Amino acid sequence: MLLIERVLILKSLSIFEETPEPLLVEVAAILEELELESGTTLFKKGDTGNCLYIIFKGQVKIHSNEHTLAVLTENDFFGELSLLDTETRSASATTTSEAILLKLDQEPFFELMSDRLEVVKGILRVLCKRLRKQNDLNAELKSRLQSI
Repeated sequence: MLLIERVLILKSLSIFEETPEPLLVEVAAILEELELESGTTLFKKGDTGNCLYIIFKGQVKIHSNEHTLAVLTENDFFGELSLLDTETRSASATTTSEAILLKLDQEPFFELMSDRLEVVKGILRVLCKRLRKQNDLNAELKSRLQSI
């Protein structure tokens, strides 16, 4: 995959939408391209996390045991919490088709963003959005359970 293709993918992601193009070029240069078969387990719930994945082609199922939490497709990303800490993964990820993923490892990313606030802001914005969505789901579930 060409560097310019990687930059265009990054540019389309909410996590990098406010990142200047020269910095996107630097991020794109440290991405690792992975070509995977269907049924490949990227990580399991409880594994230590240290990277983010971006789906270029294919599908990835995020799941906890047999319960599917999400099915992600092209231009989706997952594992963003692992860019910030090395805590355990909260779910498993498995390809459901042949896939091409871009992997962003934590250490080179830390080095790159050490003095670039716009990248940090992008990650925090996405995490806050996902946390708000989860809070809404929890409140809805609590309301449903109380009405039973």
